[in-house]
Amino acid sequence: MPTQVRLFVSAGPELEPAREMLGRALADLPVNVGWVIKRTPDVDSVAECHLFLLMFGSDIWAPVGLELFWARRTEKPILAYRSARARTPAGQVFVQANSDLEWTGFADLGALRRAFVRDVGRFLLRHGERYGVTLTEMQSLTGYIQGLDQTPHAPLPAKATGAAGGGVILAPGKDEPPGARVIGEA
Repeated sequence: MPTQVRLFVSAGPELEPAREMLGRALADLPVNVGWVIKRTPDVDSVAECHLFLLMFGSDIWAPVGLELFWARRTEKPILAYRSARARTPAGQVFVQANSDLEWTGFADLGALRRAFVRDVGRFLLRHGERYGVTLTEMQSLTGYIQGLDQTPHAPLPAKATGAAGGGVILAPGKDEPPGARVIGEA
């Protein structure tokens, strides 16, 4: 039975719009995969995630550093993104202290979305069997990723709202987990 992808999103409050946008980007992927999304400040959920996402703006916020520590300690795959904004002195120290991460820079939310979708798509292609991605979906996902590479300045989808505290994105036909509720449909 396929497993839902458990994603942890670690980011300070300045990146709240980015969190919303990335949740919508996951729902737009051409795969029939369920997602469980946890986020800062739920440090205990880091150990349970399959993929750790670090988004960094201009400053470090508690407990982002602790969440990153636990992601490393539990050997989670880490996707790290940092904005092109000027950093505070503490933010500069944080980035320098974590220079071993494969940081992907982004100038705006559109660039962040494209980089994130590309990286998550590649993660799904590598681990498709675990998450129940079919061969047809893998082909669609490969085309979707290639399309991102060919249109580097594609517009963002309409602004979305909802799931501010994390959530679950269910693939069609998947059973809802206990306590789930629908917050919106496309």
